[in-house]
Amino acid sequence: MRAFLADLLKAALTSNDQHSQTWRREAAALRAKILGLDATALEPLKMDGLWWLAIGDAETPELRPEEGQIEWGQPKICPFTRAAITAADFDIDRAVQHLRETAATG
Repeated sequence: MRAFLADLLKAALTSNDQHSQTWRREAAALRAKILGLDATALEPLKMDGLWWLAIGDAETPELRPEEGQIEWGQPKICPFTRAAITAADFDIDRAVQHLRETAATG
């Protein structure tokens, strides 16, 4: 879940469309793995804690030159619930757009 959230944020942060698509594909692959897990395995996850760790994973110095869509320094509250992420209608592109729209602009 942490890597999935980090990939969503990386896709939102980058202004390079090709790299954003790469992060989106990785997020989609990780979401498929998450959906393959027993739902009870996801229950103990603390989404806000995972989000905070994912921010640290996404806001790495190596990716800083690509940042251009939104500023670093995301809120500590996860913008997605477990239920939303595992819902049949969850859309990676909409999630990335949501992150871009609700964040401070760069």
